[in-house]
Amino acid sequence: MYRTFFTLFLTSIILGHHAHSQYVTPGDNLVISPESLVDLSQGVVTHEDGVYYIHDDLTISPTDTFRIGEAAVIRTAADKRINIMGAFFSAPDDGQVVFTAQDTTSAAGHFRGFRFEDADSSEFRNTVVKYGGGIQLIGSEVLFDSCVIRNNGHANVSGAINYSNASPIIRNCTFIENSRAAIASGASVTGSPRIYNNTFIHNSTENSNRPQINLGPGATDTLYIVGNYIEGMYEMAGGIAVSNLFSTGNTLAVISDNVVVGNRYGYAQTGNNMSTVVTGNVLIDNNIQGEPMQGGSGLNFFGDTDNYAVVRDNLISGNLWGITIQSAALPDLGTEEDPGGNVIFDNENSGIEYALYNNTPNDIYAMGNYWGDNDPADAENVIVHAPDDPSLGLVTYEPVMELHPVLLSFVFPADQSPLWEENIQGIIDEDSFTVELEVPYGSDVSSLVPGIVVPLGVSTEPALDEPMDFTQEVVYTLSTPHGDQQEYTVDVDIAEPETYTLSFVIVDEQENPVEDALITLDGVEHEPGHYVFEDMLSGVYDYWVSRENFPQASGQVEITDEDLEVEVMLEGSLNVEQEASDELRLYPNPAVSYFIMEITRQEPGVMIVTDLTGKEVMRQKVHPGQNRWDVAHLPQGLYLVILETSHDTYMRKLNILR
Repeated sequence: MYRTFFTLFLTSIILGHHAHSQYVTPGDNLVISPESLVDLSQGVVTHEDGVYYIHDDLTISPTDTFRIGEAAVIRTAADKRINIMGAFFSAPDDGQVVFTAQDTTSAAGHFRGFRFEDADSSEFRNTVVKYGGGIQLIGSEVLFDSCVIRNNGHANVSGAINYSNASPIIRNCTFIENSRAAIASGASVTGSPRIYNNTFIHNSTENSNRPQINLGPGATDTLYIVGNYIEGMYEMAGGIAVSNLFSTGNTLAVISDNVVVGNRYGYAQTGNNMSTVVTGNVLIDNNIQGEPMQGGSGLNFFGDTDNYAVVRDNLISGNLWGITIQSAALPDLGTEEDPGGNVIFDNENSGIEYALYNNTPNDIYAMGNYWGDNDPADAENVIVHAPDDPSLGLVTYEPVMELHPVLLSFVFPADQSPLWEENIQGIIDEDSFTVELEVPYGSDVSSLVPGIVVPLGVSTEPALDEPMDFTQEVVYTLSTPHGDQQEYTVDVDIAEPETYTLSFVIVDEQENPVEDALITLDGVEHEPGHYVFEDMLSGVYDYWVSRENFPQASGQVEITDEDLEVEVMLEGSLNVEQEASDELRLYPNPAVSYFIMEITRQEPGVMIVTDLTGKEVMRQKVHPGQNRWDVAHLPQGLYLVILETSHDTYMRKLNILR
């Protein structure tokens, strides 16, 4: 009996320990959400305290779709993988979807990552993937948009995103501190990804010989790496590498408008059958390893003569080498008909500056580039070629491109002010070195970031992206690498406002003109009969019109873009009977907070204030010499002021404004 009980008890422990086994969706054209996986997966996916937990391998079968449309946190167990063979959409309408490990304290606790196989039309949008083993794409065209890929290891593949026979689109994403390359492919598989406007920060934390973007041969389409920011930290990790080592196909690539800073090297193009355009890149301070025989080039081309590149308009500075050409590679750095426009300066190792090292037997064209000075003789000093070693090819570098501290364009972008419908273009005077701009009346110019265009390689002080106070003159100092400077003074005028004339026509109920009404416009009281107001700005104005024996009229006018005439009718009249009317005067009338009552015969009495219904709202004794009365407590409106003395009774209408 004891043995039977023990056996059953042990069996229950074993079954409980293995309660989670991998789950494969049915493959019945299902659209599956995290909630439905909780119901379908028999414990592989659970939900607790707002978090989804994946406890074992999860496979989305062909024809099934895994769709996540709301923000969610999904934690996967150590060494477990999410396999997509159908379709996958992680695209919340608001917030983010976060895929992470259940245990993030060590690499052993990380989940294995994702594997996509023949899973076209899948998407990651506004999604975070961290503490996994990487995302593997096999024959799967996947879109990554506005995602964060960080702190991933390489238990699954060798890159945070690794593709083979696929051409993913990766845009507006951030890659941070992944253990190997952020984006990678194998040396013998093809793909032409489009990598746009991403940020790469300190990837390849393993500090192995892997750049942050490490791509193999391209497919039939062109490969694009455009508009990315790539910042290094680990001394063995380069910036960008594209290689074609084994493929007989032709790799076509555009490497454009990237900023590559602080890596072991900037861009390396290695292998054969390669044709690229390398243009508009900024490659600075890629020197962190400090070993010139192992790297440090801003641009490096290594291969046979069919390792070809058109190299234009790049800024290359602060590297161990500017441009290095090895084996028999044959880049085009500029011709007489199509100058290079590259700006190359301050690339140095072992105390020697190297702008270009042609370590091949081929002649290289490199016309129309800046080499650190406007003097062609100085260019020869920083180029290594045939004159330095007869076994090397000749570099034809003249004519050189001269660099001058010239301001090409100065503009206030329209998005800097709600009053601007279009950009405000500055007028540059090259004789006086001034810039003049006129902005509309009401513009706030106290903190603006202008759009400034200077030649590539020219620096500015203040910096181009620094907000400046243009309520006063601002001076920009432009400098070239060889020391030439020029100051430009920027003066911003605020245009005089457009003004208009506002006229009132006042009539009574019989449409007879009323010539002596008193108008209070936007809180300012004017003399009776003042009906024309010039130099009015566009806007909305309140007005009140009053005249003795008429109820007050009020309204609102809006002046837009033309003169305006407003007719006001004073409706009805107030016939206030009074005695000795010449002997009593009230002013100011309309009153705001007080009024003065003057009477010819000074004698004691009682002052009574009533509204137009006869309701008494104020009663005060009057002593000789007392003439100021506070009415700040009374609401706006028309009132009767009655003064009773032993000899007479006086009445006057009082208009109170607020």
